[in-house]
Amino acid sequence: MKKWYAIQTYAGSELKVKEDLNDRVRKRGLEKDVESFQVDGEETFFLVPVEEVITSRSRRGAGTEYRIPYEYDLIAKPNERIQRGEVIARKAPLHMESDACVTDIEPLQRAIIEMTNRNEEVYLIPVDKRIRRDIRVGEKIRNGVPLTSDSDEQFVVANKGKIVLRDKVRRITFEYPGGKEKTRLAPEKSLTKLRKGMQLKQGDLLEGEDQIVSRASGLLKVKEYKDKRVVTIQRIEKRRLFPGYVFGRMGLDEEAMMALIDGMKGAVRYVGSRFKPVPIEGPEMKIIKRKAGLLEIPVSSGEPKIEVDFSVGEVVEIVEGPFADFTGEVKKIDKDAEEVTVMVKIFGRETPVQLGFDGIEKL
Repeated sequence: MKKWYAIQTYAGSELKVKEDLNDRVRKRGLEKDVESFQVDGEETFFLVPVEEVITSRSRRGAGTEYRIPYEYDLIAKPNERIQRGEVIARKAPLHMESDACVTDIEPLQRAIIEMTNRNEEVYLIPVDKRIRRDIRVGEKIRNGVPLTSDSDEQFVVANKGKIVLRDKVRRITFEYPGGKEKTRLAPEKSLTKLRKGMQLKQGDLLEGEDQIVSRASGLLKVKEYKDKRVVTIQRIEKRRLFPGYVFGRMGLDEEAMMALIDGMKGAVRYVGSRFKPVPIEGPEMKIIKRKAGLLEIPVSSGEPKIEVDFSVGEVVEIVEGPFADFTGEVKKIDKDAEEVTVMVKIFGRETPVQLGFDGIEKL
């Protein structure tokens, strides 16, 4: 009769020990005496139970947050997983809606600053001016900071925020039949080759297709704002429920069980006795059996559990809404609602403010 055993090893060596044990079972022909399980589509004789954890819903970074203008179609689905390299959003090719003549093409440099309320300011800078080297996407910037090396007053940041886009664009002027003129701002990377005086016909390609691709894997969340959508890829980690332990269900005799782990790297021994395998039971075994498919898993939302990187009592900065730029102490964290209560001092009195997890940042 097969019984459960726990094999102790160094924390961090569990997966290597599991693979070594699997290899020994197969080489020694013990498949009938050691129970096998299907984990992530692969057969294994030993288990290292893990849980999936969203490490933080407030963390921002170049690899996890994406600005999606509304002219892009959202391809990825909110609240579903996405893998690195998959398409998040796509802008379809743009064609001329009618005949027109290109009367002017002005090359420009574009910088977009996202303010603390998530609204945006757009700066269009002539190409003959040099943008400062420290004006980089993802960097915070204060009001009053010049964007150009010559400190031209026309291109000074009006409101503090974060640089969310810096690219090259062209302002194109079209003259349509009847003398009507229109201008259009187009990114240089997707614009077709145009020249002043060029005659374009209805249906001619003006801008090629553009895609925004995920640079990270995780759970996709979407928020709508005035100027754009913001897509966040929430990083998911697999964490060991029992660091330093590998579990197996075996029906071997004592001598064969001791021989199975003999000489294995990682200070391996059976839990309960250094010299004799002792079967294990207890409340922890429910987790093992659920991971092995031997016990029903309680119904839940199916999403990984949330682990935030701030705690009750910690002082944080509010980065969204009317209280943006205030600091306050975290009073309560509600993981189910993805909300946090921050005590903010207003006119000398503390006021509770409820915010989403991505509405605050660590100081």
